[in-house]
Amino acid sequence: MRRRNFLRDFLMIPVLLTGCVAFGLIVNQHRQSPLPLVYSSPEARLKSAVTSIGAKPSSTASLGADVDKKEMLRISADHSALILDARPQTFFELGHIPSALSLPRDDFEKSYQSLQKILSPYWGKPIVVYCSDSGCRDSQLVGEALHKLGYQNVRLFRGGWDEWINADLPTQQGCDCGD
Repeated sequence: MRRRNFLRDFLMIPVLLTGCVAFGLIVNQHRQSPLPLVYSSPEARLKSAVTSIGAKPSSTASLGADVDKKEMLRISADHSALILDARPQTFFELGHIPSALSLPRDDFEKSYQSLQKILSPYWGKPIVVYCSDSGCRDSQLVGEALHKLGYQNVRLFRGGWDEWINADLPTQQGCDCGD
């Protein structure tokens, strides 16, 4: 009798697992933005977002020369370039370079579309993108995405947020995101 109950209980495991997986798939399909079933790298997700926005044929030109801390301070003060923060929105809200706008790599398509009116006059004007630090690739990925979308004067501040705050330079908090 005990063996029979054990066998019955053991056979219920695949049935329960199948039910849980099916339930999860159904719930996922009814989400506002369903989670992908297959992992894709940040680069692949950004490439997909840029393609869906409508990337222009890529020119042979590449991103402009990097911006150093001194030049970044000047740009922030005189607003001579559009500054974009490629870090996640949460980090942007906790603190960012003054006059920067949030264009996070991890939510590029949605953020780009909400900033499109602000970005549209910058096709040939200077844009500087930064992220967390020199090891962060998000600014490079966002810069390349903007370049593929037709923005021709995109540069990077590779030292990013860490270099900025370690130099005790002015910061802003919060988000005037326009939403």
